[in-house]
Amino acid sequence: MTPTRVAILGSALLLIALLAALTVAAVINGGFNVLTLVSLLVLALLGFGILGALRTPPPDE
Repeated sequence: MTPTRVAILGSALLLIALLAALTVAAVINGGFNVLTLVSLLVLALLGFGILGALRTPPPDE
Protein backbone atom coordinates (compact mmCIF):
# COMPACT_ATOMS: atom_id res chain seq x y z
CA MET A 1 0.00 0.00 0.00
CA THR A 2 1.17 3.49 -0.72
CA PRO A 3 1.92 5.87 2.15
CA THR A 4 -1.06 8.01 1.17
CA ARG A 5 -3.44 5.06 1.43
CA VAL A 6 -1.95 4.10 4.79
CA ALA A 7 -2.40 7.65 6.10
CA ILE A 8 -6.01 7.83 4.93
CA LEU A 9 -6.76 4.38 6.36
CA GLY A 10 -5.21 5.32 9.69
CA SER A 11 -7.11 8.59 9.96
CA ALA A 12 -10.40 6.94 8.97
CA LEU A 13 -9.93 4.17 11.53
CA LEU A 14 -9.06 6.77 14.16
CA LEU A 15 -12.30 8.62 13.43
CA ILE A 16 -14.31 5.39 13.62
CA ALA A 17 -12.62 4.50 16.92
CA LEU A 18 -13.45 7.95 18.31
CA LEU A 19 -17.09 7.62 17.29
CA ALA A 20 -17.22 4.12 18.78
CA ALA A 21 -15.80 5.43 22.07
CA LEU A 22 -18.46 8.15 22.13
CA THR A 23 -21.13 5.53 21.47
CA VAL A 24 -19.86 3.40 24.35
CA ALA A 25 -19.86 6.48 26.59
CA ALA A 26 -23.48 7.15 25.61
CA VAL A 27 -24.38 3.54 26.49
CA ILE A 28 -22.71 3.91 29.89
CA ASN A 29 -24.48 7.21 30.63
CA GLY A 30 -27.91 6.57 29.14
CA GLY A 31 -28.23 2.85 28.61
CA PHE A 32 -28.60 0.81 25.45
CA ASN A 33 -31.48 1.78 23.15
CA VAL A 34 -32.50 1.67 19.51
CA LEU A 35 -30.43 4.72 18.55
CA THR A 36 -27.34 3.10 20.03
CA LEU A 37 -27.95 0.05 17.87
CA VAL A 38 -28.33 2.26 14.80
CA SER A 39 -25.09 4.04 15.69
CA LEU A 40 -23.22 0.76 15.98
CA LEU A 41 -24.61 -0.43 12.65
CA VAL A 42 -23.54 2.80 10.94
CA LEU A 43 -20.06 2.49 12.43
CA ALA A 44 -19.81 -1.10 11.23
CA LEU A 45 -20.88 -0.10 7.71
CA LEU A 46 -18.33 2.72 7.66
CA GLY A 47 -15.60 0.46 8.95
CA PHE A 48 -16.22 -2.35 6.48
CA GLY A 49 -16.61 0.07 3.58
CA ILE A 50 -13.45 2.02 4.31
CA LEU A 51 -11.39 -1.09 4.99
CA GLY A 52 -12.64 -2.76 1.83
CA ALA A 53 -12.03 0.28 -0.35
CA LEU A 54 -8.57 1.08 0.96
CA ARG A 55 -7.24 -2.47 1.30
CA THR A 56 -8.08 -3.35 -2.31
CA PRO A 57 -5.38 -2.01 -4.63
CA PRO A 58 -6.44 -0.09 -7.73
CA PRO A 59 -6.49 -2.06 -10.99
CA ASP A 60 -3.38 -2.01 -13.16
CA GLU A 61 -3.82 -0.07 -16.36
